[in-house]
Amino acid sequence: MARRSRKTYQEIAASEQKGSEPRALEWPTAIYARLSLENSNKDDHGESIEGQVEICRDYVEEHSFLYLRDTYVDNGWTGTNTNRPAFQRLLNDIYSGKIKALVIKDFSRFSRDYIEAGNLLENIFPVLGVRFISVADRYDSFETDGSASSLLIPLKNLINSYYSKDISKKVATSIQARQLAASYIPSTIPYGYIKSTTREYRFEPDPETAQNVTRIFQMRIDCVPLNRIAATMEAEGIPSPGKLRYLRGQTKDKRYATSRWSAQLVKQILRNPTYLGHLVFGRMPTALYLGKPDYHYEPDESKWRVLENMHEPLVSQEVFDRVKEMAVQGRTEWEERLKRSEEQRGQNVPVFHNKIFCGECGAHMRYQRLVKFPERRTGSYSCPNYRYGRCSRPLTITQDKVKAIVWQTVSDQLSICCDYETVVERLNNGDTTAKMEGYRSEIQSLSIQLNNRRDKRERLYEDFSDGILSPEEYMAMKKKYDAEYQEISAKLMDVQMRLMRLKKSLSGNNEWLVHIRQFVDAEKFSQEMVDALVEAIKVYQDEDGGKRIEIIFKYAADRELLEEACGELAGGAE
Repeated sequence: MARRSRKTYQEIAASEQKGSEPRALEWPTAIYARLSLENSNKDDHGESIEGQVEICRDYVEEHSFLYLRDTYVDNGWTGTNTNRPAFQRLLNDIYSGKIKALVIKDFSRFSRDYIEAGNLLENIFPVLGVRFISVADRYDSFETDGSASSLLIPLKNLINSYYSKDISKKVATSIQARQLAASYIPSTIPYGYIKSTTREYRFEPDPETAQNVTRIFQMRIDCVPLNRIAATMEAEGIPSPGKLRYLRGQTKDKRYATSRWSAQLVKQILRNPTYLGHLVFGRMPTALYLGKPDYHYEPDESKWRVLENMHEPLVSQEVFDRVKEMAVQGRTEWEERLKRSEEQRGQNVPVFHNKIFCGECGAHMRYQRLVKFPERRTGSYSCPNYRYGRCSRPLTITQDKVKAIVWQTVSDQLSICCDYETVVERLNNGDTTAKMEGYRSEIQSLSIQLNNRRDKRERLYEDFSDGILSPEEYMAMKKKYDAEYQEISAKLMDVQMRLMRLKKSLSGNNEWLVHIRQFVDAEKFSQEMVDALVEAIKVYQDEDGGKRIEIIFKYAADRELLEEACGELAGGAE
């Protein structure tokens, strides 16, 4: 047997870009491989990236109906969530229709979160007509029929999720023990320090940046506002902590290449006890087994683990306490101002809070009340990044203008809803049932044909083994049966998809119809309407200064399914 050439996954991916377009009846296929951070760059019996890709490529090459379109690799990313760059690119290509089949080595490479994995495998992929194949698990979604083997999938995903949480607990317990024994330091060294060159697991002042930390504390003691401190650092060309790490090669994440000083960043420095000479753990905890897979700030200082006097301090206890007192005092004054303006703010609320974004830079737009004219019960939204140089235009739009556009667009959808209700009611009285029965009959007929071709292929091999057929005859007939099998498979998948989409769009589970019904009799704009129907609003500004708004509604996919089904059924009923 000829020896197969071995390529790295980078070489494989490069070669795939030069491939030809898929032929008829072939499935445009993607290979996905993932390796967690602790296992990256290891070659462990097929778990390495190269091993995973090779196993999947062998499978694709052995099945003529799969056409390899692209390879997606996440090296050094956890499987406990789907927030992975290559995985997100894969999903985008699936949603756009570029990929119709996905091949992985095993379920754990795909996701260790059984809820997210189950939603993709059982809901999203079937609706999109995506064929999902796990080589090691001998699973092909196109060939499952509710049998015992297919019912094991949720259980395997649950086991993967439990395994990840169990490992997380063991790792976290081990790290905490090392922290308390002073034999561990954070992977990200605080700004102003470097790893000690004379003592293990210790910090020492960074000759380049330690004075910046001392200066920040002194500026705050002198009552300089946080945003002015940040602006001063930017004006003097001092790299922010993130940008400094990027310049020093400590991170390759290009987001940090343009990182800037901000008031929030200054605040984080001012409240970090590390600058008193302490080793501090637990300020940004992460623990999958506790339901905290991502880093977050822990405001409760009693939960921090502090080892005092472990390295040289950059500020005195007196200075640190004074800055802390100023922060508490500022917070108290702010809360008092909020209390005094509570009535006014209650009459002038941001109805699009966390829903309106700058179309150019993607930032949340901030709501600003008209302080000089409190009698006006409105305000405006503006992009906060312009003042920091991260957005090129000073984008601002009044809330009243956004409300008017949203109400007009929702009104149009309410009219469509009334039309669909009438069509759906008529179709459900007879036309829909007949259409579904027609689909079911066609599925049954195609399934019988598919089984027939499968049996013929099996008998064909038996005839070849028994010497009844020559190799040439066997290959010719096998090619013929393979082509017929794939043609029937494609037809079967198409009809199954049509039935599934029809059932979902006309059932009581159509989310768009369920949520929009409650506003059919609405005569004016309301906050409840925004919360129920609007996912996001993007505001753009044209070259001539004019503004345009893009409204992204919730449950848009369900509305499109309903529109498609009603159009098809109404057309067939004429």
